[in-house]
Amino acid sequence: MQNPGGVIFLNSDTPEQPLSVVQRQLFIDETIDLNEFNSRISNDQDYSSKVRTAGTRILVLIDYSSIVNRDLADVVIYIKFGLAYVQKNNFGPPGLSIPVDRMYLQKLTQNV
Repeated sequence: MQNPGGVIFLNSDTPEQPLSVVQRQLFIDETIDLNEFNSRISNDQDYSSKVRTAGTRILVLIDYSSIVNRDLADVVIYIKFGLAYVQKNNFGPPGLSIPVDRMYLQKLTQNV
């Protein structure tokens, strides 16, 4: 089965090394900041649906104090001290706490 496309939110203060691991292991097609994501949503209200339909994965780096458009995320992850905390997951179980180096797309999409 093909892995689903989606919008993944990740805290913007994630260090470079764990960020590159996430990008590689989750097969991220593009990484953007929240301002860019909000701009794309304001230009096209169906942007997040189009991302899913196209089968691409967009990683959006967010400041956790912002709640704008957070409901459009399929997965919300918070990384701290090498652990990934899955706070929201439309594809599988939320509430996972796993080491970043063991976080794979298959683990996040168990129910798809």
